[in-house]
Amino acid sequence: MAWPAPEDYYEAIQNPKFAFADKELQQGHPELTSYGLPRPISGNFASVYRMQCGQRDWAVKCFLREFKDQQQRYEAIDEHLARVQLPYTVGCTFLHQGIKVRGQWYPILKMEWVKGQPLNVYIEKHLASPDTLLSLASRWVQMVKALRQASVAHGDLQHGNVLVVQGDLRLVDYDGMYVPALSGKASHEIGHPHYQHPRRTESDFGPDLDNFSAWVIYMSLIALTVDPRLWQQFGG
Repeated sequence: MAWPAPEDYYEAIQNPKFAFADKELQQGHPELTSYGLPRPISGNFASVYRMQCGQRDWAVKCFLREFKDQQQRYEAIDEHLARVQLPYTVGCTFLHQGIKVRGQWYPILKMEWVKGQPLNVYIEKHLASPDTLLSLASRWVQMVKALRQASVAHGDLQHGNVLVVQGDLRLVDYDGMYVPALSGKASHEIGHPHYQHPRRTESDFGPDLDNFSAWVIYMSLIALTVDPRLWQQFGG
């Protein structure tokens, strides 16, 4: 079975009533560009669309390739996050019969849409305020500790997956997340190379997964409170 390309999802999502099996998404409307067409956020593994459904907005993640244990992983992540109730994560539901493309059903991930600033955007706006960055660094430590206590590792801590919402931190994109039910498995990805240890491989998958990237971000925040010129010098 050929997996849909981004343009296939782009075409299908223009008609939510016929594209989705989920009743709420059927009644929704995709966020549109200035040309009146659905606005995709595309990456290597998925295309994401913002669906406006009445009083709630959802992020719909349409996969560009399949992993054999994809459903098992997301169900384990969803179940564990629902149990531990961390304030840093968002609700997500894996829908095996998610979106119909060319008459064939494909899975999607339905996640709460979070309105916030990406970590790098927030930092750049507050380079002149070391107190704000120190406060963010303190919140970062609290978040990392909470994740560890809940036996959760995000797997890809980087600016695109961390949002700042009214000063608080929220994490998105759980493709590489570790939870205890996934112990013994390998990862399907190794995270953003600028944040990960250069020797990390797919076999590095466990509760210690975020240690290196968490320190990279924390030390970067502290360094910027001392010398904000490092932001321009190293390109953010």
